[in-house]
Amino acid sequence: MKTIEINSTNLNDWKNKLPKHVIALGFFDGLHKGHQQVILKAKETAIQQNLPLSVMSFFPHPKSVLSKGQANVDYLMPLSEKEKQLEAMGVNYFFIVEFSLDFASLTPEKFVSDYLIDLGAVHAVCGFDYTYGQKGAGNITTLAEHGKGLLEVSVVPKVDLCGDKISSTRIRELLTQGEMMFISRLLGKPYKVKWDAKTGLYPFYTLPTLGFYEVILSLNGRTQQGIISVLSNQNIDFGEMHIPTTGSFTITWLREVRIDNYKAIS
Repeated sequence: MKTIEINSTNLNDWKNKLPKHVIALGFFDGLHKGHQQVILKAKETAIQQNLPLSVMSFFPHPKSVLSKGQANVDYLMPLSEKEKQLEAMGVNYFFIVEFSLDFASLTPEKFVSDYLIDLGAVHAVCGFDYTYGQKGAGNITTLAEHGKGLLEVSVVPKVDLCGDKISSTRIRELLTQGEMMFISRLLGKPYKVKWDAKTGLYPFYTLPTLGFYEVILSLNGRTQQGIISVLSNQNIDFGEMHIPTTGSFTITWLREVRIDNYKAIS
C-alpha cells in the first residue's frame, strides 16, 4: 500500500499523476463495522472494475481544526495503526488529507474536482451521512452531480446495532462508560491501545473510564491475561501483571470488572 499525504502545498504535484481508482471516503477513526462496510463495498467495486482501491481520510480531526484547538478529540487509533489495518484490508492507496481551515473553506464542487477527480477517482463509495465541502454543504445527493459525469457514486446504508448507528462517536461515549464488551461488537474486534513502558499511552489512543478491566497484554508474541486499573486518562496501575521495563506492548481490553467482583477474586 502506498500512503500519500496531501495538503494545499503539494496537491498540484499529485494531480493527474495517479491511475484511475475506486475511493472510499470518510474519517475512519477506529475502523469500526460501519467503516468496514464502506471499504468492503469500495473493494468489491474496485475488483469488478479491475481498478486499484483507495481510501481517503483526513487529519487532524475536523472538530479540532474548526474549534481552533479548543475542542478536545479522543482519537481511537493513530494514523500508523489505521495504515496497518487498511493495508491488511487490501487497500492500494491511502490518502491522508491535511484538514486545515483553508481546506474546510473549499466549496463542495472544488473538493470533488481537486481532491477526487484530479487525483484519479472514478468511483466514490461513502456512508449514508457523508458530507464534504464548506460547512458540510455537500452530501450523498450532490456528490455525483459535482462529479459532472466523471465520478460514479455508491452509498452504503446505515449500519446499526441495537437500533443505533455504529459510529466513532458512539464508541467514544461507550469508553466513558467502560463498556468494553459492547465496544468489541461495534468494532468487530476488541479495543486495543499501545503502551510504552517508560512514557505510557501512545498518542492518539484513548483509555476507557476509571475502573478495573480484564485485559490481555501482548509483547513480542507473548501474552498474559489479568486485571488492571485505569487511574486517569493517562495512568494505569498494572497490579500483579508483569510488564517490561523498556519497550512497548499492546493492551487488549476484554471487559470491565466491577469492584465487588474484583475484590472477590483478588
